Amino acid sequence: MNFVEIVIIGTVGMLLLGILVVVLVIFQQKQVIQHKLVLRDKDLQLQRERLVAVLQGQEQERKRIAEDLHDEVGAQLSVLKLNLGQLQQHLKTGNGEAERLKETKEFTDTIIQHLRFISQSLHPQALDNLGLCHALDSFCSLMNKNKQVQISFRSGNNPQRVDREKALNVYRVVQELMNNILKHAHASQVLITYHTTPALLSIDVEDDGNGKLLAAFDASRKKTGSLGLKNIESRLNIIGGSIKFVERAPKGTVAQIRVEHYQPGVE
Repeated sequence: MNFVEIVIIGTVGMLLLGILVVVLVIFQQKQVIQHKLVLRDKDLQLQRERLVAVLQGQEQERKRIAEDLHDEVGAQLSVLKLNLGQLQQHLKTGNGEAERLKETKEFTDTIIQHLRFISQSLHPQALDNLGLCHALDSFCSLMNKNKQVQISFRSGNNPQRVDREKALNVYRVVQELMNNILKHAHASQVLITYHTTPALLSIDVEDDGNGKLLAAFDASRKKTGSLGLKNIESRLNIIGGSIKFVERAPKGTVAQIRVEHYQPGVE
């Protein structure tokens, strides 16, 4: 074996050794990256579980308060209204006492209506009994009684059933959107369109306001303690949903909510 052959063999050996080192480094880096991804996924899963636990705790407390308002306070106010009605029948007409009693009865009726609205907002009974579509329709009817904005609700025929957890989160998202529309968009009319296919739940919340809804959400991201859009995105992330804001012609905003695999037992 001459000198040239030795050099060639040595060069090839060094080249192979270098390639081996590079391969080992790449393999090690790949393992490190995979390990970091596993840790990240575990951390995200832990955060998701914590968020779900917090939201479930909030819903349980809301349900308890709503039931107390309906069963205790609501029942007592209904008895008070009934007693006032009976007293009204025994008073003579044309005097101040009868008129004040009538006003008190009407005021009591107003309190009962507000109490029902608060109870429904805290925990929508229609969601448990009739499903998401009927719950949103009922929500719109209750909002219309406040006469701040005219809300219309449209849905297709025979809407598909929605998983209980996903339905509740979507309902809260629509609630949050309506709160922000009233606060920032100054709309006079809102249209909520509800549509389902076997694979996709679609809800569009369309307002004729000043178009500042998305800007208000973007500004809330930068404020400490402002959770409007964060709550919406967190709830949708939990159930695998998404939201998109687009401009409405000639004015206003459309919030497009989409949830795939929304039916019970489908993931």
